[in-house]
Amino acid sequence: MTTTIPGADKFQSTAKLATDLTIDASLRLYTPSDDTPVDPVTYAVISHKLTQINDEAATTIRKVSGSPVANEAADFNTVLGDPRGDLFALGSYISMHGTVVQRLIQWTLEHRSKNPGIREGDAFLVNDPWVGAAHQSDTAILRPIFVDGKLFAWVGATLHFLDLGGRYPSSLIPDAEDVFSESLPIPPVKIVENGEIREDIEDMFLRRSRLPLSAALDLRSLLAATTVAEQRIHDVVAAYGGDTVALVIQQILDSTEARFRHRLQELPNGTWRHMVLWDSAGVGDRSVYQIPVTMHKQDDSLVFDLREVAEQSGAVNSTRTLTEACIMSAVLPLLCPDLPWAPGAILRAVEFRFTQGTILAAEFPASVGGGTTQAAWSAVNAATALISKMLAACPQYKANLLAVSTPAWIFQLIGGLNKDGSPTLALSLDQAAGGIGARAWADGDDVAGMMLSPSCEIANVETQEWHEPLLWLYRDELPDSGGPGRFRGGNGGRSAIMAYDTAAPLFNMCYTSGVAVPSGAGLCGGWPSKTGYYKLARDTDIWQRYASSDIPRSEHDISDDLEWPPSQGGMLHIGLDDVLAIGWFGGGGFGDPLERDLGAVDSDLQEGAITEQHARDVYGAVLTGGVVDVDATEARRAELRGARLGFGPKPAPAPPRLQAGHRWLDENIALDPVGASDCARCGHHLGGPEENYKLGCHAVETPLGDTDRVWISPSNYIDATDIVFRQYVCPGCATLLETELTLAGAAPIHDKELAPC
Repeated sequence: MTTTIPGADKFQSTAKLATDLTIDASLRLYTPSDDTPVDPVTYAVISHKLTQINDEAATTIRKVSGSPVANEAADFNTVLGDPRGDLFALGSYISMHGTVVQRLIQWTLEHRSKNPGIREGDAFLVNDPWVGAAHQSDTAILRPIFVDGKLFAWVGATLHFLDLGGRYPSSLIPDAEDVFSESLPIPPVKIVENGEIREDIEDMFLRRSRLPLSAALDLRSLLAATTVAEQRIHDVVAAYGGDTVALVIQQILDSTEARFRHRLQELPNGTWRHMVLWDSAGVGDRSVYQIPVTMHKQDDSLVFDLREVAEQSGAVNSTRTLTEACIMSAVLPLLCPDLPWAPGAILRAVEFRFTQGTILAAEFPASVGGGTTQAAWSAVNAATALISKMLAACPQYKANLLAVSTPAWIFQLIGGLNKDGSPTLALSLDQAAGGIGARAWADGDDVAGMMLSPSCEIANVETQEWHEPLLWLYRDELPDSGGPGRFRGGNGGRSAIMAYDTAAPLFNMCYTSGVAVPSGAGLCGGWPSKTGYYKLARDTDIWQRYASSDIPRSEHDISDDLEWPPSQGGMLHIGLDDVLAIGWFGGGGFGDPLERDLGAVDSDLQEGAITEQHARDVYGAVLTGGVVDVDATEARRAELRGARLGFGPKPAPAPPRLQAGHRWLDENIALDPVGASDCARCGHHLGGPEENYKLGCHAVETPLGDTDRVWISPSNYIDATDIVFRQYVCPGCATLLETELTLAGAAPIHDKELAPC
C-alpha cells in the first residue's frame, strides 16, 4: 500500500449536496425571480432543446477530433449542469465520463471561485482522478455559462486522450508503483480566460504527450463542444428568458428526483449482497482480490456499502468518484430507463459508503490510471447484480433486470512505427461489443455493448487498418462465452491482428483482469459468462497462406503452438509474423440451464453461438446428426437433475407459483407471511425468517478449473487454487436456485434478504 502524502486531502472530492457547497461570495449564482412552475408545453419544448444541445456538443467532439477513439468508438461524453453543478443532462456515450463531471464542477466551485475566480468567458481543464476525473487519460473541459453577470449553468465534456505521458506510451502503466509513474494529474486550471485560450496552459498540457498533434486536436474538440453548447444555451435564454430556462432546469432535477424516489418506494425494502473476485492487480501479481458490495434499500433511498473492499494494490485502483460514477452506470439503465438521465437528481437519493485506501477508494498517490478498465469495472458488475436481484423480487419491475454484462476489458493498445517512421498508438475498442446479460424473459444480446455506454460503438476494421499499420485477420462472435441459463447471456467476441505495412515490430499493452476468474455473474441459477484471453502465435506463415487464399477463422486455424501471455504482462512484443488473438466477455445467464427451451438450444447450435460440447455438458443436450434429440435430451436432463442430489432421475420441476400471503424473493424462492423461505417450484422449506435460504439448499461445488467457464487453468494466472463454482440446488425438486463463485469452505453469501413487512 502506498504511503499517503500530507496535503493531498485538498484534492479529494467528497459527495455533497449542492446546498452544502462553500462558494466564494464574489461569484453570484443565477436565481429565478419568480418560482411559478413553467407550463407543460413550454417545459417540454425547453427540456428537449437542452437535451438536443447536449447531443450537439457530443456531435461536435466527433467532428472535430481526429482520433478514432472519438469519431469511431465514442469514448467520450457531454453533460449540462445547473449553477451548483447538479447535472440535469447526460449524453448517451460513456456514462461514467459524464457522471464524474458533477464532482469536478463542485470541486471547482469550492476551490476556484475565489482564486483565480470563475468568470464569463472562462473554461477549466482537469484530469485529476481524486478531484473527479475517471482517470488521467479522460480529460475534461468545464465551461461556466453566465446570464446577466450571474453563473447560470455549466457545460462539461470529457474525452479519452491516447497519450498524456507517463512511463509507457498510452499513459496506462500496468507495473506502476504509484501515480508518479503515470501521467501526473492536473487539478482544474483555467485554460480559457476572457474567451481566449491561454497558450501557456495549452503548452503545459500538450508538452506531456507523445502524440501532441493528436492531443491538440482532441483538446480543441472539447473546447469546441463546450463553446457550441454555451452558444446554444444563450440562444434558448434569448428566446424564452433566463428565469423560464432556469425554472425548467430546476424542474428537470426536482421532478426526476421525485419520480426516482417514487420508483424506489415501489420496490421492496431489503439488503442485497454480491462478491466480485478480481484477479491480479499488476505486472507479476498473482493474487485474487475480494470485492464485497452490499446494497440497502429503505423506502425512497439506496445505500451502496463498499467498506469491506480489499485494500488498494498495484495498478488497477479506482478513486471513490470513479466508483460512484460506475455504480451510477448501472443505476441509470436499470432503475431509470424511462426517466430523464439527470445524475444530479438521482444522486440525491443514493448514498455511498467507503473505507479510504481500498481498491475502490484509493488514496493519493496510488496508481489509478488503469482504474477505468480494471477495479472500477467490478463496481459496475456488483451494482448490476445487486439492483437486478432487487428487481427480481418485484413482479412489476422484474422485466428490467439484467445479468452482469461485458464484465471486464481485454485491454488492446498497440504501438509501433508507421511505414514513414512516425510513432503510432492504436487503442482498439472492439471489446466494447461484449455480451449483454440475460433478462428474466429473453436471452442477452450477442456482441452488443456494455453497461457503461448506452450508445456503444466500435470502430470499423477498415478504418482502423487505414489509420494504423495493422491487419485484422478476423473479428467475430466468440461461441460459448455467454453465461448459460434458461435464458442465455449474450456472447462476447474475438479478433486477431498482426503488423502490416511497417518494417518495425509492434507492442501490445497486456493489462486486464477477468482471465482467471469469471466476473460476469448470472442470476437465479444462471451461470457466469466465460473468462477472456490473450493468445499469441509466433513466427506464423500467414502471408504464405494468404497467397493461397487460406484465410484463418480462429486462433486454432493460425497455429497449434499458442502462447498465453500474462494478463498483466505489460509490454508484449509482437513480431512482423506474429499474430495476437484476443477473446472478450459475454454476459451472465438467467435461470437453470436445464430449463432452457430445446428449440433455443438447437437454434444456438445451428447459428454457432454454442459448441456441441457445451450443449451436451451444460444444457444436457443429446445430439443426433448435430440436431437436438428432444426425447433423449429430456431423459438426460432428468438424470442430470438427479445427479445434483445424488439420486436417480428427477423430472422437470413445476413452474414457479406463489401461495397466498407469500412474497417473491426471486422467481425461484418465496417468503411466507413470517419471512421463512420456500422453493417456489415444489414448496420445499429452505429456511426460517432472516435465515440465509442457501443454508437449506444442497450445495454442489466444482473447482473453477474443472468448469467450462475458463479457457485455461486459472493457475496460469493466479496462485489461488481454492476458488470454486458453487451451485445451490433445491433438495426437493433439484432446481438450480442460485450460483456463486467463492472460496472453498467459505460461508454462503446471504445475497438477498427482504425486510419484514
